Amino acid sequence: MRPNRAQLTPLILAFVSFAMLLACGGPPSQSDGSASSTDRPELSDDVIRERLNQTRVRDVPEENGAGEPISWRFFEEEPKEVLVVDRQIEGNHATVVLDIKTQSTPRAREPRALAGQIRTEWELTSGWALRQWEIVRTENISMKYKNLPKTAPMNSNDSR
Repeated sequence: MRPNRAQLTPLILAFVSFAMLLACGGPPSQSDGSASSTDRPELSDDVIRERLNQTRVRDVPEENGAGEPISWRFFEEEPKEVLVVDRQIEGNHATVVLDIKTQSTPRAREPRALAGQIRTEWELTSGWALRQWEIVRTENISMKYKNLPKTAPMNSNDSR
């Protein structure tokens, strides 16, 4: 028995949807005509700044040498200045050196400011239909922290 048109329509829609999902993003852009640039997304300054969030750098010493080294995780809401010092890309691997100035959010338990350089190692990862750069390793080059004065907590009863 041959399927009727009403039975084929959902199957065709599912196939077309799946094909569109796989082709998401359209054809690769050609920036310089080389094969590697056509299938590799750009590791732009904006991508670097975005992916830096949730990344951790370990063994950050206090600038005066008095305190213990800390581990620092970058958060989107913390104020930070990020400057790309060096970017080396070879195939699906990249090394990026960053000069960063940041500090904890205003309500942090232990307010600190950090400044210096870190080295980040990147790999190009592939998902179902998306290729993106991911930080796989960080190394502290010269980043140091300093403790900031604690601000007095606001009392909700004081706002009359």
